[in-house]
Amino acid sequence: MENYEEKYEYYSKLMDMSYDEVISTLIDKHGTVIDNYYIEKSYNRFLEGEIKNPTKGKFSKTNEGLFCHHILENKFKNISDKNYISKHQYSYEYQTKEYLVYCDLIEHMILHVLITIETDGENGVNGLCEYLKPMVIDFYIMDIEPNIKWLQLTKERAFLPKYQVENLLIKVDEILKDVEIYNFMEEELKKI
Repeated sequence: MENYEEKYEYYSKLMDMSYDEVISTLIDKHGTVIDNYYIEKSYNRFLEGEIKNPTKGKFSKTNEGLFCHHILENKFKNISDKNYISKHQYSYEYQTKEYLVYCDLIEHMILHVLITIETDGENGVNGLCEYLKPMVIDFYIMDIEPNIKWLQLTKERAFLPKYQVENLLIKVDEILKDVEIYNFMEEELKKI
């Protein structure tokens, strides 16, 4: 049986680190990413308007319950989203494996918490409030079982008992209590 107390302490300590320290910790823990996010030729054709979607590389570790996070999300919004790529003409360099890191669901949420605090809500907050935190709540507080296999693996990989997840979410709110956009988004999402 897994030691959830150690796992909880690990996640809690991550929230006390800087974004860069957590990135280093995750590279040590999960290894380096195995391929670029997009294939360069396809990405450049997409930027030129020749194709509708850039082709992804073979970086995925969803079969291990891991996400692939763009490290430069602390500097650029939605760096993997094709609409943002097209609008901002993000350099292909930002899609290379050197700028990617593997993380489980709670680690991914923590990365976005740290981006949000370190950029005062300029970056990271949308992914946190609209995607990652709701998924954590659905999986571990509401105990919703996902229908999709990779999400089941994701839920299992980062699993913690409900009370520990509640404590982590309290810590998230405490860390971000002075970030105006986070509080605004949380209030707006409660109205939905």
